[in-house]
Amino acid sequence: MPARRLNLVALTLLLLAPLVVLTAQQPARASTLPSGFRDSVVLSGLSNPTAVQFAADGRVLVAQKNGVIKVFQSLTDTSPVTFADLSAEVDDYWDRGLLGLALDPAFPSSPYVYVLYTYDAPIGGTAPTWNDACPTPPGATTDGCLVSARVSRLTASGNTMTGSEQVLVEDWCQQFPSHSIGTLLFGRDGKLYVSGGDGASFNNVDYGQYGATYSGDKANPCGARPHRRARRSARPTPRAARCAARASAARPARPRQRIGGCALLRLQPQRLRGELPGLPDGQLVHHRPGVLPGRIVPGHLVGDHAPLLLAE
Repeated sequence: MPARRLNLVALTLLLLAPLVVLTAQQPARASTLPSGFRDSVVLSGLSNPTAVQFAADGRVLVAQKNGVIKVFQSLTDTSPVTFADLSAEVDDYWDRGLLGLALDPAFPSSPYVYVLYTYDAPIGGTAPTWNDACPTPPGATTDGCLVSARVSRLTASGNTMTGSEQVLVEDWCQQFPSHSIGTLLFGRDGKLYVSGGDGASFNNVDYGQYGATYSGDKANPCGARPHRRARRSARPTPRAARCAARASAARPARPRQRIGGCALLRLQPQRLRGELPGLPDGQLVHHRPGVLPGRIVPGHLVGDHAPLLLAE
């Protein structure tokens, strides 16, 4: 970002800061709506709702950040029931939680509900590890509490989940509690699109150098590959910042490779419906040029031989 633009942004924030303080000290007031608009409560009694999906039969499914999914029979229903409770697996802490919810395009005849959430354990670990918290040490913004993320498929039977959760993807190593996983939705092509954040430090430019403050902790616990500029100099660079492979671990032995941060993953519908064996294949369809380090290389998910494009 040009220096002039950075100065303008900084000046704007300084000017807005007193307004934010004054607003916080004043009691909340009802907003004034433009002519022709009406503000009405439709669904209530929810705890930090993060995603909502409308089924073709009129039902409304609402995901809460804590991992609980509620189902309303209609927009006039005042007594929702719990469709699924994933709170034991979900890390509900700062930016982390159950953030993505999608219905199969043929729902409810194809009774699948897909979820995207921060898993309360490192990759390969067992939840709950941190129990929606991060003690010191390691410290939430010091060395970080390592977690991962999941894309899973749930099967609906009426208004409740039946059977067990089917984990489709478990990856996205995250060190810090900011910029966790993102959005989950089906495209017009019938494929499921999954976005993920970087899990990077928001206090300083982060290119994988943090994590060794306390005894027993190690720097770069996700095995991120520092940007080439960061490897040449101790001074961090803008390109090594937000998407600097915080969620992209160093390449272990094939076939396992990690999913790069700030990426968009595309999953094939046949595998999502269980019509093909193994885990779903995917394709990295978008990345931020000049920010995501390395080049795009072919890789694989565990137990699957379909191509997946990852950030090296």
